[in-house]
Amino acid sequence: MRRRGYILLGVGLLIGGCGSPQVPTGVTGGSYTPEDCQNKPDAIFDPTRAADKLVVDKSEHKMYVYKDGKVIKTFRVSLGSRPGKKIQQGDLKTPEGTYKILDKRCHPVKYRAMTISYPNAEDRARAKKLGVNPGSLITIHGQPHWNADGHGDEYTLAHDWTNGCIALTNKDLDWLWGSVRVGTPITIHE
Repeated sequence: MRRRGYILLGVGLLIGGCGSPQVPTGVTGGSYTPEDCQNKPDAIFDPTRAADKLVVDKSEHKMYVYKDGKVIKTFRVSLGSRPGKKIQQGDLKTPEGTYKILDKRCHPVKYRAMTISYPNAEDRARAKKLGVNPGSLITIHGQPHWNADGHGDEYTLAHDWTNGCIALTNKDLDWLWGSVRVGTPITIHE
């Protein structure tokens, strides 16, 4: 039953917002097991580095982690493969606005994923006015299994490859995982 849940989550995330970078020639894929993300020391929240908020600057391809009003960590990120503000499902764009972290879960394809609260009320109103589906399931996630050891980080961070999600290296996501609670606000801007 648990395996079925992971499969459904993976399919939903792939359809709803997360893509995969093109696999370099000669590299094989694979999938993560729940143990890959659950049985690590950083799987437990660390209050000494509890983030107050996250800010993603799309123009800089950076995520800033704030605590007590100060930046405590900066990460390079990959974004949706098309520039601009997300308007509708399938446009391959990363949303812009103010959201919060809805959940944190292990992911069979992208290692770990934190779902953000896209679409917010503004996104839904704009989509309704335009007569389109705004999409959903935008996450902050890690790297595909072929890059589990980080050997391809420079390759994946050099490109915007997601379907609208925010991708970090697995090492950076490990740190973030232990610093972010469900409910942490995230602002995404150009």
